[in-house]
Amino acid sequence: MTKSSSQTSPDGTHHLVVDLPCGKKSLIRARSKLVKFATDHGFADEAEDIALAAQEALKNIIQHACPADNNMHLECTADHDTISVEISDIGTGFDVGEVIDTPVPALANHGRGIPLIKGLMDTVTIVSEQEGTVVRMEKKRRA
Repeated sequence: MTKSSSQTSPDGTHHLVVDLPCGKKSLIRARSKLVKFATDHGFADEAEDIALAAQEALKNIIQHACPADNNMHLECTADHDTISVEISDIGTGFDVGEVIDTPVPALANHGRGIPLIKGLMDTVTIVSEQEGTVVRMEKKRRA
C-alpha cells in the first residue's frame, strides 16, 4: 500500500512524503507522484529528469535492499529555485566509495544507475551504513 502526504509550510516550502512497498509497481507510482509534484511547484522543465533519477535510486533499493526492508521512503521538497529528493531504505548498506569509484565496463548489465543519477541532478549525496542508505539529490530550476 502506498502512503503519501503533501503539505506546504509557512515559509512557502512544499513537501511530499511517500512510503512505498518494494516492487516494480511502486516505481510507476513514485514516478507519477514526482512528475506531478515537480510540475505543480514550477519545475515542469525538470520533472522528467527528477523522476528518472529518483526511479533509478528506487530500483537500487528493490535490487539490493528489499529483502531486509520491504519498504522504500521518498521525500521531496520544493522551494523557489530548488527541488530536493531524498530516498531511503533500512537495508544493510554498502561501501559507497567502492561503488562510485569503480568504473562500469561498457557491456555490464548493472552499475549505471548512480552515474545516471549524477548526470541528471545538480547535487547527489549518498550515505550508506549498516542501518540503511540515504540518497539525497537536488535540481535547480532552469533559468
